Parts: sequence; C-alpha cells; structure tokens
Amino acid sequence: MADNGDVLLLLGEIKGELKGVNQRLDKVDAMDARLRAVETKAAINGAYSGSAAAVGVLLITEAVKAAFRSHGT
Repeated sequence: MADNGDVLLLLGEIKGELKGVNQRLDKVDAMDARLRAVETKAAINGAYSGSAAAVGVLLITEAVKAAFRSHGT
C-alpha cells in the first residue's frame, strides 16, 4: 500500500495537471471571445456588402429597363 509520501506526490501531480488544464481553458475562452468579435464584424460587413450589391443590381436593372423603354418609343 502507498505511504503518505506517495499519496502526496500523486496529489501534487494531479494538482499540476489541473492547473495546466485551467490555463488551456482560459486560452480557449480568450480565443473564443476574439473569434466571436471577428464573426460579428464579418456578419456586419456581409450585411453592408449585400445591401450595396442589392442596390447596385436594382440600379442596373432600372437603367436597362429605361434604356429599352427609350429605344422602344
């Protein structure tokens, strides 16, 4: 059976491993927050780009319609 020294040694190893896991989790949480900010900015930029593209297509479509109307009369 293990004596107190072995048990304390094993507990110290476990404590060290838990500290390492906690540090890695903190890094993952920080990375997750940064990624969330980037994703938010990308979604906003995508919405602006989509809106601009929709307006551009609408303007081109109306210009083509107007050109056909003026040539037809």
